[in-house]
Amino acid sequence: MRQILQWKISTRSILSKMVLSFMAIILLFVSFNLISLTLFRKSIHGEIITYNDANLSHTTSGFEQYFALLDNVIVGMYLNDHLNDLQKSKPYYMAAGNIIDDLEQITVNPRIYLNNLFMYDVKHHYILDKYRGSSLDVMFTEHYVNGTYTPAFWEKELSTAGSASKLYPAAVFKSPPPTYQDSQPGIVIPYLFRSQLYPDFKFLAFIDADQLYRNYHQSINNTFYILSPQGDTIYTSDPAFHEALPELKPGRNWVKQNGYYFFYQKGTTSELTYVNIIPDSSVSSKIVKLTVTLIVLLVVTSVVSLVLSVIFSRRFNNPVRKIVESIRNLNENKEIVRGAANDFELIHANIGHMIKVNQEAQRSLESRKNHLRHYSLMNVLKRIRIEYEDSDPAAEQDYRPFRFVLFQMNFKQRFWDEMPEEEERTIAFIREYMIQAIGREMEGAQTFQIETNQILSVIYLNDEDDNRLSAVLSDIKTVLETDNAYSFCTIAVSSYYPHSSQMTSAYAEVLKLVKLRPFDDTTYVSQAGEANEKPMLTTSILEQELNVSLQEGNDLLAMQSLRRMLAKMKKRNIPAIKFHRFAEETTDKVMRVLHSMQIDTDALSCMLPSIEKQHTIEELDCYLEKLVSEAGRLVRLKKEERDPIISFTVSYTEAHYGEELSLDLIAGKLNISSGYLSTYFKEKMGTNFVDFVNEVRVKKAKDLLLLSEMKIQEIATSVGYTTLSSFNRSFKKISGVTPTEFRRNAAVGER
Repeated sequence: MRQILQWKISTRSILSKMVLSFMAIILLFVSFNLISLTLFRKSIHGEIITYNDANLSHTTSGFEQYFALLDNVIVGMYLNDHLNDLQKSKPYYMAAGNIIDDLEQITVNPRIYLNNLFMYDVKHHYILDKYRGSSLDVMFTEHYVNGTYTPAFWEKELSTAGSASKLYPAAVFKSPPPTYQDSQPGIVIPYLFRSQLYPDFKFLAFIDADQLYRNYHQSINNTFYILSPQGDTIYTSDPAFHEALPELKPGRNWVKQNGYYFFYQKGTTSELTYVNIIPDSSVSSKIVKLTVTLIVLLVVTSVVSLVLSVIFSRRFNNPVRKIVESIRNLNENKEIVRGAANDFELIHANIGHMIKVNQEAQRSLESRKNHLRHYSLMNVLKRIRIEYEDSDPAAEQDYRPFRFVLFQMNFKQRFWDEMPEEEERTIAFIREYMIQAIGREMEGAQTFQIETNQILSVIYLNDEDDNRLSAVLSDIKTVLETDNAYSFCTIAVSSYYPHSSQMTSAYAEVLKLVKLRPFDDTTYVSQAGEANEKPMLTTSILEQELNVSLQEGNDLLAMQSLRRMLAKMKKRNIPAIKFHRFAEETTDKVMRVLHSMQIDTDALSCMLPSIEKQHTIEELDCYLEKLVSEAGRLVRLKKEERDPIISFTVSYTEAHYGEELSLDLIAGKLNISSGYLSTYFKEKMGTNFVDFVNEVRVKKAKDLLLLSEMKIQEIATSVGYTTLSSFNRSFKKISGVTPTEFRRNAAVGER
């Protein structure tokens, strides 16, 4: 009784329980494998049958594809130009030589497996192969000799009309000496191809049977038959096999007879039957060999498992015993220690309390650490944003590599129409979402709102964190795109920086990347290295056209010039900030033109929307159209205030600029003196009459230089200049460049 009690107590130890547990697992493992082996032996026979049937299916597919390929090659010969030449050509031997070359080229193709290819000319009773041309008698009595396939046999077969191809039983052809470039062909399968469309020509292929067998046959055994649709043997790989092929029962692919398995497959195209013959001993030996191997592996595995279970149990027991002793010595809860019946119960009773205390301490330390890191980064970022001042080295205690990610929110007109007072609240919601989304995946990341519409995240990186960061940004982009009708976001990702002392550079980089976003209203991720700053297009020609058009009150022509510039900028993928700068410069130019004409611009300034809220080409086009059309209207109103003398002079000049114009001519039409007209025009227009005429003519010349391919001499004449030199002098005085330079600059701008 005492021994039983001691055994019971000893089995409560960790070592005893672990050894018994391992032994129970090993016993279950052995039982499972024995049951599996029993079931396996029953199913392995069917698997081997399936395997051999699959091998024959692959073999059948290969042979069928081969015969289809051979048919295609021979059909190609029928379509060959040399065959048509053979019917027409004189002398005959020249065309025959080309056919011999074609036949030789086909036979050397390693995928065709042909020993030779013959073409029989029915009309001339002449046969060609890859070496020569001759009569049937000479070919099959001197070069390819076989007792069965005699010249008389081939005469009969080749003369038979029809379109059906035919495969003949394999045979050995010999070439008696002396030979003419011939090699002994070995075992070949003759294949006769006839075409009803070309009855004058027949093709006979000698297929290399052994090569064809080696390349397409797949089986664990080498006994293989090819049978004709009538059941006759076309080819056998083992002539020594004398067993009769049994008849196959309907619905089955194999049959067993006299210790052999016979597997049958019928070709879908050629209707040939392919037979693999596997000895029963081969199948049985594989099952026995596999069974013995599995039993030996099972025994070895069981013995090794028992030994390893004892070793691992002892090694695991030593540290666990030390843990138990430490718990017994240090645990303040004596009731738990006394109440534990064994080592596992003691550990279970104490480990939960220890984990809970440790987790609470860890959370407290992590929370304090996060707060300290957050305030430290806020201090660093405040220093950075003050004219990019270098951060305080004392604050740079984090040596982990990092990236900056800057989110800049932009709100569309629909947002300002429906929620004009909700910008701050919306940004706050987005900031909290980003804190959760980034902090959940990127350990140690800190996110701040640094501007009204800008949120900055500092992402610390470990190995393979870049892929996770890309996935997080992709998820954020998807979420932000759900509100695409109201807003869009620019996400700028900085380069990889190895140390926190480079935060100033990282911040400058993301600010630059934000400015390089494309001019559209979709959420966009700008990666470091992907966006390149493109130079602004020159606008000197545009400024001249705009000034002239606005001074005339022609807002349609001015808008055409602006739209051409917008199209060029869009084609070159100019960033959004330069579109806004272009709009600001255009607005300033329009205002300066109006001021020069003493037109009040206060009403125009009030009616224009903010340029920063124009986010697409279409919106900017509407803004510019509103600006230019209103400016044109104001100019036209100003012009309508002029007196009849000035109006007549201007309109007559613009209508007859190509003719000879003078003060005397116009003064005569107005019934006033030329001196009075000169003084009056200068006083009202701020320029003398001659300069005004030159300005009109140069403006018309610019239109022709841009919109036509006329020569410069022709343009000078058409706008009223009698000599090319006077035209060039006036053009350069007004435009600053010569006509040739103006046209060349315009062409460069178009590109």
